[in-house]
Amino acid sequence: MKRFSLLLLLIAAAITGHAAIKLKPTDFADGEYQGKLLDGEYDSLITPPESFLGFDAGQRVASPEQIIAAIETWKTQSDRMQVIEYGRTHEGRPLVYVVISTPEWLKQQAQVKADLAKLANPKNLSSNEAEVIIKRLPAVAWMAYSIHGNESSGADAALAAIYHLIASKGDEVKQLLDKQIVIIDPMMNPDGRARFAKELQENRGVASNVDDQSLLHTGSWPYGRTNHYYFDLNRDFIYVTQPETRGRVAAINEWYPQLMIDGHEMGAQDTYLFAPAREPVNPHLPESRKKWGWKFAEDQAQAFDANHWRYYTGEWFENLYPGYSNYAEYRGAVHILYEQARIAEDGVRRPEGRVVTYKEAVHHQLLSTFTNLTSLSKYSKDMYRDFYRERRNNIATSGPYANRTFAILPTDNKTRIGHLLDALTLQNIQVYQLKTKKTVVARDQFGNQRQRVELPKGTLIVPNRQPEARLIATMLEFDAHIKPEVLKEERSRTLRDGSSLMYDTTAWNLTMMYGLKAYSMQQSLIDDVEPLSVNQTQHEEVDETAIAFAVNGNEDASVAFAARLMEQGVHVRVIDKATELGSVTLPRGSVIVTKPDNPNLKKNLSSLKKAASELNLTIHSIKNGMGKGELPDWGGQHFQLLTRPQIAVLAHGGFSSYDVGSVWFSLDENLAIRHSKLNSLNVNYADLRRYNVLIMPEHYQSTMSESSFKMIDEWVKQGGTLIAIGSSAEAIIDQEMTSVKLIDAALEDPETYDLSLQREWMAKSVDIDLEKVNAFRVSHELEIPWDPEVKRLDKEKLRQLDEWQSRFMPSGAFVAARVDQQHFLSFGSDEELPLLFDNAPLFMSDDASEAVTRIGVLRDSNGGVISKLTRSVESSRKPVGWSSIPEDKSMIVRLSGLVWPEAAQRMINAAHLTRESRGKGQVILFATPPNFRGATRATNRMLLNAIVYGPGLGTRPLISL
Repeated sequence: MKRFSLLLLLIAAAITGHAAIKLKPTDFADGEYQGKLLDGEYDSLITPPESFLGFDAGQRVASPEQIIAAIETWKTQSDRMQVIEYGRTHEGRPLVYVVISTPEWLKQQAQVKADLAKLANPKNLSSNEAEVIIKRLPAVAWMAYSIHGNESSGADAALAAIYHLIASKGDEVKQLLDKQIVIIDPMMNPDGRARFAKELQENRGVASNVDDQSLLHTGSWPYGRTNHYYFDLNRDFIYVTQPETRGRVAAINEWYPQLMIDGHEMGAQDTYLFAPAREPVNPHLPESRKKWGWKFAEDQAQAFDANHWRYYTGEWFENLYPGYSNYAEYRGAVHILYEQARIAEDGVRRPEGRVVTYKEAVHHQLLSTFTNLTSLSKYSKDMYRDFYRERRNNIATSGPYANRTFAILPTDNKTRIGHLLDALTLQNIQVYQLKTKKTVVARDQFGNQRQRVELPKGTLIVPNRQPEARLIATMLEFDAHIKPEVLKEERSRTLRDGSSLMYDTTAWNLTMMYGLKAYSMQQSLIDDVEPLSVNQTQHEEVDETAIAFAVNGNEDASVAFAARLMEQGVHVRVIDKATELGSVTLPRGSVIVTKPDNPNLKKNLSSLKKAASELNLTIHSIKNGMGKGELPDWGGQHFQLLTRPQIAVLAHGGFSSYDVGSVWFSLDENLAIRHSKLNSLNVNYADLRRYNVLIMPEHYQSTMSESSFKMIDEWVKQGGTLIAIGSSAEAIIDQEMTSVKLIDAALEDPETYDLSLQREWMAKSVDIDLEKVNAFRVSHELEIPWDPEVKRLDKEKLRQLDEWQSRFMPSGAFVAARVDQQHFLSFGSDEELPLLFDNAPLFMSDDASEAVTRIGVLRDSNGGVISKLTRSVESSRKPVGWSSIPEDKSMIVRLSGLVWPEAAQRMINAAHLTRESRGKGQVILFATPPNFRGATRATNRMLLNAIVYGPGLGTRPLISL
């Protein structure tokens, strides 16, 4: 006897154009949803979900193992599906997508992909040829679920959707699959889901619990949202640092799907959100994307209205940042976000008294899925036509991207360049290199339009006029445009109640993230380039008779080289001043291993070779230890012996799992050496003597006792290197473990900090007047680094000003920073760099501490770097907050993203990275997470320097007798 499910009727109604039917009153009993998720006529040869789960589909959370078991079985039972494994998680779990359609379409996948590729790159495709392809193509949908592991209803809906599509005998499913290929990525974060499912088991009681504040509903640190390294995978689509993202992006980019949905969950007391997004919307999304987004939304709203299910669009959902799964929009997809209220298995009691069940939440996701697929069947052909026109416009000589080119300068840091090329090529972005040097007019990352920029041979060239022009523009342009009306509303909110339109960071440029020098040009350079030759490093033959062996310190991987060798017991030195030994030029930060330090080195050269090979580094054989001219010699003080780092990272308690994860990932990805994560709640019982490096990532709330801080302080004084980040750095300041102050506390004595600032500037660019130096008579002119006539605000007004300006701090933007080139923490760093900064603490550093990076770059009237900073009393200065700068100079702060002028003034000259001795040890403070989302590679290098070089360079060396 046939049984017709609610779902089948909904689909049928949508396809035939009739209004979706309403839920029957009998589907609710005692105020609770009782409907059966799947109840229709299905192929008896295909195993139903409950056989794998032990419960009805959608009743409880299916584990990753159950989902994979079902899919692996179904692929042997159905001719409507194929399963593709596109990667493995850090914990070894498979990542799969399921291709579902008619057997005929499944056999034609290669041809479908080839046709899609022609439309996507229509360089030699006429309109008539395109129309022929469009008429024969099926619609293509990519339906992805539960990228956040504790947002579980999406994956359970995906499992039900797969079964329904492959097993249903209904005509409406056959009609659907005749028109399209449905790709389902059922579980985007298996590691996080496994963590969440285990917590459900641990917190489940005998009686049901409908209180959404209980652990059953909230979970505990580090929560199931994130992957193995606690990364939010839905922020990684342009940085592609995680295996889940890398495999997924490569797979999605093969298909050019017309529709991409992303099934999420939000707060338990909310309803249901779906696209389109509100402003701000990224300007590189075409207008047609909005048009189709609203058509899909109207159909989805109609289906929800028919069932009396509440919903909303937009509101908190904006679309400026391109690193979500919405990156597919820039490639041609309509992207639809699902946000279902998070309902744990026992259900959640709502304010109106009704208990919303988990099955109801899954049903919302399932209905949305089939409603969107039905809409795609209706709109597909016209969507393809828009897609073809957009892609032609991307590559047109008169199109909006025709005359723009990005140039990335060559560097010794092949490691960092390699990461950039990897991120670009994974998105099918074409990169070239200059055949010869070329002089151009270009804009630099610091906002200067320069009339003569010499690009050397080998400069990387990325023309914006490419099929992926929109994605290129948003990934590489220096400054994202935000509409004036959006800025007006944002400022109004900031002033009214401190709220914000911005859901995420407002800056993300890849070259800035990586700390690579780049230019943007309003011209095409395609005639001056050649294909990029991605060669492995040309390794020199290691000469076993050499007296030492070195690797270039500009390479980020050189830090890992030092760390891995020390882990094996090799004694390693680092050079803190550039030198030239024989024919080998070594910049500061270069790593050197000498035979006198390692008597058995000849026998163990294989360790050096293996480490260099794994890290793609060149080992230079040193035969002459005397530096050229007055450059350092190998036996002098500039060749400093390192100490093997023994590392601990504080975690749990109130610590940010995101920042703990980014530090952990950096240690594993970059260094691959041993380290320990310590539970901060039990740190009082830890034996810190086992470690010489202790890292305190950001925390949301302090859960550490006064005695814990005292214990850490004593450990520092005995020779430890403490690295504290963001709010943890604030806690260290509050505990008076450093002389560094926060800006509000330092305003009691601004003149002292301003004087230290002038000293730093003068030390950087010393100018000697020999006539005055050699004079016998005392000069009547008074040379001082400050202007006594500066009319600075009094302390109370400075505090009032700071309180006002603090309201305007950015949610995430690039600011200009200057870097102390004499400090070991800045090995491998340029003199100036873009710094990703948000509403982070502003450090005030005086003569008692060392400011390695400070916010703001001083420029003269022509935009040039300041070379002379000594001032006389005749030269006036102008105050900016607590500090002052020469009257005829300007300070660059904002580089990219939203930084209000008030915030820029507040941030001027604040320190971002400081180091200070304490007893035999040292305290290193970062204002912001140095490895944000695994992508801020410039500041991550400073973190690596602190971890690996800190125990040897910043603490008192110990000599074992």
